[in-house]
Formats: sequence, C-alpha cells, structure tokens
Amino acid sequence: MTDTSALWRALLAMQRFGWEQGVASHAAVDAGDRDLAALLVRDAVTRQDADGQLGAMDDAAAVNSGSLLEAALLVGGDDAVVAEAAQRQRWWLLRHSPRDDWGVLHHLKGATEVWADSVYMVVPALVASGDLAPADMQYRMHKEQLWDEATGLYRHRFDMASRTFAREAFWASGSGWVVAGLARGLHLGVAADSVRERWESEARALIDACARYATPEGRFHDVLDDPSTFTDGCAGLMLAYASLTGVADGWLPASYADDATAWLDAALARVDATGVVRDVCGAPGFDAPGVSAEAQAFAIMALAARARLA
Repeated sequence: MTDTSALWRALLAMQRFGWEQGVASHAAVDAGDRDLAALLVRDAVTRQDADGQLGAMDDAAAVNSGSLLEAALLVGGDDAVVAEAAQRQRWWLLRHSPRDDWGVLHHLKGATEVWADSVYMVVPALVASGDLAPADMQYRMHKEQLWDEATGLYRHRFDMASRTFAREAFWASGSGWVVAGLARGLHLGVAADSVRERWESEARALIDACARYATPEGRFHDVLDDPSTFTDGCAGLMLAYASLTGVADGWLPASYADDATAWLDAALARVDATGVVRDVCGAPGFDAPGVSAEAQAFAIMALAARARLA
C-alpha cells in the first residue's frame, strides 16, 4: 500500500506555481484534510495580484489561478478575507481574463493561445462557483479548437490569431487535463441534466480514446501516438483519477476501475523511498522525464478516488 504521507511530504517540498498550488489544494480536499486545504489557500491569498489571480507568481499565466478557486470558496465559508479573495478570482475568470473576441479564454497573458490545460483550470472552478453556463461554454469552445474527431484526442495548443496549432501533438497530459477537469466538475455537481449527460458521455469517450494508447506496462507515451517519446506516469494518474472518480460517482461502469487501477499502480511502482513519483512529464519544462507537483497531487487524488470505491 502506498504511503500517502510520503507523497504529501514530497509534494509540499516542491516549489509550486499557481496551478501546482491549485492541484495540491484539490488533493487536500479529496483526502479530507480541510485544515491543509485552508493553509494552501491562505498562502495563495497572500500572493493574490491586483487582477485577482490567486497564487500569482509574476509569470504569464492567465487562467492557472482558477485551480485555486474551488478550495478558496470552501475555506471562504469560514473566512471573510478568503471569501472576498475567491470572488475576485471568480470575476477574473468570468470577465477580466484575456480572451478571444468570441469568449474563449487565452491560457497566457500576451498570447492568443488556447491550451488543453485550461479546461482543468477553469471548468471545475466555475462549477464550484455556481457558474455552470460559463463553465460549459469554456469547455465547448476549448473542445472546438483542440479536439480531433478522427482520434477522439485533444491537441495541445491552438493560436487563435494565426488560426494554426502552436503545438499540434496529442500530448498525453493535455487529454489528461481535459478529462480530469470534466470528472472534477461532475464530482462537484452539475445540476443541468443535458450538460451533465454530455460531459459524462464525452469524458467516457476521451478515456476510451486514450486507453487505446496504453503500453502493456500501463503507462502512456508523452505524445500518445508517438512511441518514440518517453513514457509518462502523470497522464496515467490523471486518467486513473478521472476513471475512478467516474466509477465512484456512478457515471462509469465498474469495469473502468480495472484499467484505472493498472494505470495508477504503474505510476506508483516508480515512487522512490522519499515519496517522489519518478518518470513523469517533468517540471519545469514538461518536455522530458522528471518529477512534478502535479504528479504528486494526482497520485493522492487517484488514491482518494479509489478509496471511495471501497
């Protein structure tokens, strides 16, 4: 059995940008550690910038701070300062964050690119804040730019200005961010039947599309359809989290837990004695094998989802 305390110790020792603090807060929420979630959020509030972005680190990120909104709303129920900070973050996403003329959010300031990563940063956050229509709008607009009908996978980055792909590859973590974002949004509660049923169906289809590329070991190549790229454990953790969440929440058949467990176990097999998940798409460039805060967080989240099945 994996020692989650070791996973946590390694995670908390890693430097974290806004989205990494955000996924850490999700891991704390999923693990039932409200006190730790509060500590993570309150530190993000101290770094909130003039625009309203939580956990700002003077980088070019435009939407990554959205990953902190869920926990900020939760903690804000008992803390007026955090509650006010959460609303500033909410309005940054809804109104002020850079976007294309027709509304799709740009992932970075100073660029006109739409990224698959943004689905995770934005969609669950807006579900948590009660803004389902904007959440669904962002999901649909990101899908329109990035989803490939022939494969059922997501390409990574599309430039709205040039109408060309900035990165056309089927990045494994890109599809992982999308399906994990849908699963988290669904878990937080989607009241509209038509939206919930569509998200459930499309999340399942994306899991199926990715599963076709799993290696016999239960891992995924960094670019799903390119076996010359390194194998990555983080994408497997994202897909395991989404699948186990879907089974636990009742929108995926129980059989999906089998593949999810294989993907989770394959990643956990490379956890070292210090609790670090090795051989994942590594920070800071995410273009070579290494380690990352997001892999640590998704390992904890996937284990929490598996525990709910028990």
